[in-house]
Amino acid sequence: MKILYAIQGTGNGHLSRAIALLPTLRQRGVVDVLISGNQSQLSFPTPVKFQCYGLTFVSSAKGGIDIFKTIKGLKPLRFLKEVMALPVEDYDLVISDFEPVSAWACKLRGVTCIEMSHQAAVRAEGSPQTPLWFPVGRWIIRNYCPSKLRVGFHFEAFTENTFYPIIRQEISSATPVQGAHTLVYLTAFNRNFLNAFFKQMPGKFKIYSKDIKHVEIVDNLEFCPLGTEGFLTDLISSNGVICGAGFELPAEALFLNKKLLVIPYANHFEQHCNAQALKQLGVQVLYELDQNTKAQVILWCLEKNPVAYRWADQMELAVDRVFDAAQDPRDAIPVID
Repeated sequence: MKILYAIQGTGNGHLSRAIALLPTLRQRGVVDVLISGNQSQLSFPTPVKFQCYGLTFVSSAKGGIDIFKTIKGLKPLRFLKEVMALPVEDYDLVISDFEPVSAWACKLRGVTCIEMSHQAAVRAEGSPQTPLWFPVGRWIIRNYCPSKLRVGFHFEAFTENTFYPIIRQEISSATPVQGAHTLVYLTAFNRNFLNAFFKQMPGKFKIYSKDIKHVEIVDNLEFCPLGTEGFLTDLISSNGVICGAGFELPAEALFLNKKLLVIPYANHFEQHCNAQALKQLGVQVLYELDQNTKAQVILWCLEKNPVAYRWADQMELAVDRVFDAAQDPRDAIPVID
């Protein structure tokens, strides 16, 4: 079987999941890889057959999507050219991890595309939803990667076709320890804000940011540049994690039995849905990080007990469901439209 595996490259989570999934997919057939976007800090360990510009969203200073900068950076003619040039008819199976070039190429040519992503689970009927409206975010998650068949990943198996997170090998094989530091990864906040806020907190903090070029130590804070090896080491040896309400990092923190505090990006539909799911697990969620929430963060820092999280390795089951869905459309995830 010839398989096209198309991956969204605008974040580390999609690529880390793809790296873990590829060996299992290659047991089922010959796999060609497509990556669109270039905002990930991860390098991909195998050859990439198709490298596309795709559709890239620009984050605002407070998180979420900056509509004006996103529109300014869009290249619709280039995207259409990439869609029309992609030979999806040459493949027996097209799998898209929320990747738009492959999904639209399949839609326009009547080729089956199966979405295998966290976004598929967020959209699934039965998954936790934010009570807020987020019209732009809801439209994007419905239309960015069009597909009728979906298999998803979430913090829990909320639906029949939703599976537990895929945990990369570096995390799943690690022996976690409780160190003296809290790991902080909050891309929606700049260095000056993080410095002013966390120097008021008890304990030591290792703060990772793409804006930091070399390690800087200021009082109880250590600012660190993004790098896979150092980040993973500090994650595994942390006593807790403070981060946005994305998917992969909170899932890894829960897997490692770390206490967790999440702050969803403002104006970000998916992160607010994730926050609802994490609340159900007992994770503390704050919607602002300022002097009004300072006391809550201090109490969290002093808390010793993490949330009890039961995880199951369901990667093989998820891949089985993808191949079942390719043969029988009734295996598609029910979605909220």
